[in-house]
Amino acid sequence: MAELALGIVATVDLAFRYGNLLVETYKTFKGAEADVEERILTVEAHWYRTRQQVEFLQKIWSTLDDEFQNIQSRTLRMLVGKLEAAVAQIERVQKKKNKDCETENKIGIRKMKYVLVKDSLDKAVQEFESWQKMFNPSWFLIMKVASPVIDQELEDDRTEVGSIVTARGLRDSLKEEPQIATKIFLPENGLVSASRTRIPFSTAELIQRTPTSKFSILDSVAGDPEVNINILNKDVRDLARKLSRADALTFGLLECKGVVKVFEPTKKKIVSFDFVFNIPEGLQHPKSLRGILLKADQDLSLSARFKVAQQLATSVSFIHTYGFVHKSIRPETVLIFESPNSTLAASFLLGFEKFRMAEGRTMRLGDCVWYKDIYRHPRRQGLKPEDEYSMQHDIYSLGVCLLEIGLWDTFVVYQDEKTTDPAPSPLLGVLQDQEEDEVKKATLVKDALVELATKMLPSRMGDKYTEIVVTCLTCLDETNADFGDDTEFEDEDGVTIGVRYIEKVRALRSCRFLKVEPIVLTRLDSPPTRVYIHLIVLVSVVLSSSC
Repeated sequence: MAELALGIVATVDLAFRYGNLLVETYKTFKGAEADVEERILTVEAHWYRTRQQVEFLQKIWSTLDDEFQNIQSRTLRMLVGKLEAAVAQIERVQKKKNKDCETENKIGIRKMKYVLVKDSLDKAVQEFESWQKMFNPSWFLIMKVASPVIDQELEDDRTEVGSIVTARGLRDSLKEEPQIATKIFLPENGLVSASRTRIPFSTAELIQRTPTSKFSILDSVAGDPEVNINILNKDVRDLARKLSRADALTFGLLECKGVVKVFEPTKKKIVSFDFVFNIPEGLQHPKSLRGILLKADQDLSLSARFKVAQQLATSVSFIHTYGFVHKSIRPETVLIFESPNSTLAASFLLGFEKFRMAEGRTMRLGDCVWYKDIYRHPRRQGLKPEDEYSMQHDIYSLGVCLLEIGLWDTFVVYQDEKTTDPAPSPLLGVLQDQEEDEVKKATLVKDALVELATKMLPSRMGDKYTEIVVTCLTCLDETNADFGDDTEFEDEDGVTIGVRYIEKVRALRSCRFLKVEPIVLTRLDSPPTRVYIHLIVLVSVVLSSSC
């Protein structure tokens, strides 16, 4: 422990040294060209955010479990390596600048120099973003550790921008009684006059309250007659409260403005809870992932598809960090927005129609809708699913979506936007099988998906991506070395936690999996519990780097 403590001090000191040196060196190029200035500001912003997180981590280091310290220590060493490489690169450019200073009036040399600066800056931004995607989920998971040290440090740090503010909001929202009161339920007539535009092949709508107001996203949760309305009301309030503090672009979850209760005409029964979400600045023209897959552009860059997969994995990771299971992950519940620079700028997970608290009771109620069942594990299909829902079932659903993204093709075919009875794509010929036993048929579908992944994904997305998808699809198989033992996902109360240890990131980068021990943390809302850092975290990291 003493050795590890000394090691983290040295690592943090190196990170600060290289980070500050990098920013100061880039500042010597200020006053050059506008796009160089813009890039320098971006690097400064990334370093400011990173420094905030590392300084906070250093202050609460003693509260972390041994294994968690070990992981964070190695993650920080990766940051040092990236910063050191960035400093070396920009110093080479700096030397060239000094060497060419005598001929600075030559336009050709000046342009060449600034091309090199831009390349260096772009590389630095890319490395910062890659590291942040690796670091963020585990860093924000610290906010679930019940420690007065963390509370005190958050209180003492009065920073009003950046990751600390987000972390403070996340921690407060995880408490049973948050200190910051948030108005969740909006007036019942608040959306009566709003214009609504259906988003094709999606569970959501685009709404505008007045002709001059900003657009928002509306997504409904039906009032289920089989579920105690008081329990559902509490879960809706808790989910909306947590999402009201979400950093949309970091969490892959839209910020919730509030919820409108929709009653039947007699006012005696709630028909639905309508969630209203803000759209982040600079994003527009939302489309469902299903709509995009139905008209998939085969010329789209591989990097763009990896980004969609990574963002979806991040969304699921943070839903689980919030303590919820989603239960309806499929392309219809994923919205992708455009920006001026990209048609696939950012994606977000919606469709909370079946969500519940991870420790809440499940009614084991289902349906027999085939195009929803293909995203459900075989033991979660039909009117009376065999298994209670766990976070691992969300991981299975994620695997099916990642398979579609990897193939860049749809499993469900709609003739047009008004079609209510879609057909299975040729990829799912197994659905035409004559097997009458529904469980056996569902297992055949799962096996067919695994076969599709192993045969078709390697040539399209690479071995790493393929291995991730297969692991997700087999996450409840007894033979799965990573998820097969259900007892590893239970805390003292028998709550199933579908989260995995971040150390597997490094194993995946070597195209292999390692068996690792879980981290034991203390959640704010329960006794000590086994909490694993999500498999989905490793998906985010691996997919954020090129295949």
